[in-house]
Amino acid sequence: SAWCSSLNIFMSGTKTDLIDRILKYYDSIKQIAVNVADDRVLYLNVFEELAKRDLQFLRKQNIIDKDLECERKFEEATNYIFEKMLKNKPLLLKGTDHPDGMLSFNDKFILWDNKSKETQVNLADHIKQFDRYIQTAEKKVAVFMVIAPSFTADSLKECMKYTMESDTLILLITASELKKLALAWREKHGNDDHVFPLGYFKQNGRFDDSIISI
Repeated sequence: SAWCSSLNIFMSGTKTDLIDRILKYYDSIKQIAVNVADDRVLYLNVFEELAKRDLQFLRKQNIIDKDLECERKFEEATNYIFEKMLKNKPLLLKGTDHPDGMLSFNDKFILWDNKSKETQVNLADHIKQFDRYIQTAEKKVAVFMVIAPSFTADSLKECMKYTMESDTLILLITASELKKLALAWREKHGNDDHVFPLGYFKQNGRFDDSIISI
């Protein structure tokens, strides 16, 4: 019973019931720990779970201790994708009011923001925040990427509305789509110096991987 309590699982029932629950708890834990110097590799393994804030799962895997860590580690895994897998090193961000990431693209910037959420992300709820980042950027922003677990249908309309009124594209890309792209690029170019062409991200609305040639 004390063991069940320490695992935050139901404590009532017979001894056999308790043992069964404990066994099921440990059976549900994936063996994802890896011996690497960069913790971001571990976060990449649970990228989708970080995006959708599967807090119970992340605690079981010892990825997080506190809920607030979910957003930070989602951001760190995204930085790892761009820097190590797609081979585009993110730029240093200044101040405190800024997007989660920034890349150099010709004479412009590509910005991105991670939205870790248990439900679909509705772009209209965040567009003022994103517009502030775009307007205060030191260079023109070619595309603003929103990385989330999923998006509402209305987000596409909001995306189109914003782009009609500005010169910046808004790309809605899910965590699973970005991870799939990064894994495919690494599989093909992991042993060479090919840098992922950021121009592929110049899309408006939902991400379309059919236009990308790996």
